[in-house]
Amino acid sequence: MKKIDHTRHMGIFDASTWPVTLIGAGGIGALTAITLGKMGVPALILFDGDRVSPENTATQFYSPFDVERYKLAALHEHMAVFAPDTVLQINNFRVDGSTPWSLMASPIVISALDSIEARKGVWEAIKDKPWMWYLEARMGAEVFQLHAVNGDDRDWYDQMLASQDDSLIPDEPCTAKATIYTACIAAGQIGKTMRQIVTGENPPRLLIHDIVKGVITQIGG
Repeated sequence: MKKIDHTRHMGIFDASTWPVTLIGAGGIGALTAITLGKMGVPALILFDGDRVSPENTATQFYSPFDVERYKLAALHEHMAVFAPDTVLQINNFRVDGSTPWSLMASPIVISALDSIEARKGVWEAIKDKPWMWYLEARMGAEVFQLHAVNGDDRDWYDQMLASQDDSLIPDEPCTAKATIYTACIAAGQIGKTMRQIVTGENPPRLLIHDIVKGVITQIGG
């Protein structure tokens, strides 16, 4: 099997000892998996129970040939081509409060889900577990948000998430929910945050990237 040559970034970061749990393999998640694999992450524990639908093929890292397949089955094949060095653990189901930590355990957990309810389910499963960093990614059509939670300082996120509800978020028309360029930028921002973590930097608690306005806002850190 051919190996990835990490020569061009090995002087910037070394992710080879940092396995990651990635929850969600949709717009953000699939491209994040490819990005982390190319960065040299040695193992990914993946969770997603959805299948590829036709509308996913324009905004996610899936082709028309993947339609009706489980997203993780398709992603497994794509990872074998684009990031063959990364070991994958596939879990074709969603994470909730009953999901055992033994299936999820890694120093970095990334959530790339599309509802507050789903994020609360993940948080219930991991909030008192011994991870080092939790990254929670959100995407509108042209806006990306990333919460970075240090395992030693997690109460603020617990309080913030508890105050949120899906009914309080304005719904966009189904024809204006996602774009591939925002998903690509989101994966890049997560990769950059991964780089900060593995090199000992503290990423901001909240990063908001408004793609249309070209504005990046960073809070805390």
